[in-house]
Amino acid sequence: MDRDRILVALRGFFAARDGGAMVAAYAALAQADPTGEATRADAPAADDLECDFNRLFVGPGKVAAPPYASVYLDSDHRLMGDATRRAAAIYDAIGLSSPLPGSLPDDHLALELDAVLAFRALLVRGASAELAALWRYFLHDHLAVWVPRFAAAVRRAEPVSPAIVRVVALLSAWLDEETGETASVAGQQGGAACPR
Repeated sequence: MDRDRILVALRGFFAARDGGAMVAAYAALAQADPTGEATRADAPAADDLECDFNRLFVGPGKVAAPPYASVYLDSDHRLMGDATRRAAAIYDAIGLSSPLPGSLPDDHLALELDAVLAFRALLVRGASAELAALWRYFLHDHLAVWVPRFAAAVRRAEPVSPAIVRVVALLSAWLDEETGETASVAGQQGGAACPR
């Protein structure tokens, strides 16, 4: 799996503001999909995809699968909670800030995927023990806890377009691969957890 290409396309999909951008991100995912299951042929029309995307992730009204960590991690299951503040603190620690301050909570999936890409770039250059611990925390104690719950919410939200089902399957496959690799490296190094 070309994880960087998958991540960029996933981020593009979840950050998309219209059906055309969603279709373009899906096409990029189809090109990077190692299984070949995502294809350009199965991408729905932009208007249909945008309608389903909004029903699931944006609104109006109650959405079926909010793409925010706080909804799944905080005890009150609402936006802008402790998970949002922790995500912002992690971004700050690695030199990131939201490109949309005040208009999109910091724990939105697209922003968290941006953070993953930033972590990957920093780790390639060489990681301090603190950076490696922060990455393990963000991956294992944050993303690996809430993203499976988000994916399950998408699967429960019948009907869901095959394109969105495939996007979420690729997100889950990426996370499974990433957490498996990081867990084996942490075990070899005696990985430390990041304080909360």
